[in-house]
Amino acid sequence: MPEQFQIIDVPLDAPEADALVNLPINWKPPEGISHPTETFVGYLLLDAWIGNSDRHHENWAFMSLEEKIYLAPTYDHASCLGRNESDSKRKSRLITKDAGFSVQAYVEKCNSALYARVGDQKTLKTFNAFCEAQKRYPDAARIWLNNLARVSSNDTLELFERIPSNRISQTAIEFAQKILELNQSKLLDTLL
Repeated sequence: MPEQFQIIDVPLDAPEADALVNLPINWKPPEGISHPTETFVGYLLLDAWIGNSDRHHENWAFMSLEEKIYLAPTYDHASCLGRNESDSKRKSRLITKDAGFSVQAYVEKCNSALYARVGDQKTLKTFNAFCEAQKRYPDAARIWLNNLARVSSNDTLELFERIPSNRISQTAIEFAQKILELNQSKLLDTLL
């Protein structure tokens, strides 16, 4: 990391956070998103959509540059889209008649690394983490959900097809596409 960058620890939900913290450097937000907390709602939506179970306290940050503080861009999404599953298990989940082993069951089990309240013993599901943010920032959540609604399965398939075949299998693509489809549908059902 270049010397002019320094990772700092500031609670995102602190009342003064939006006044002290800027949006990610060189990032143009969607219309209606103007604060870092609203941007973070988008990070939680992304986690719920892709099944990212790794948004713990070290996988988001603020950056300090030239005496200004910025929300860091979202990063470390490696534990998503069924990455840890073998192709044989992915295929089995895609074709099973067993509801408890289906892709639907797989996405329902996706835990975040976030807690609803201090002292909780159990982490939130990624979907529930987004829903908690949606309660607090309904306008931002609506903007992010409307953006998600514009993403088609053809859009995501086009991205997967750009990945060299020695890096991703067809089964992994099918499994990831199914995760995205199921999670997108569930998330869009929260639009009021």
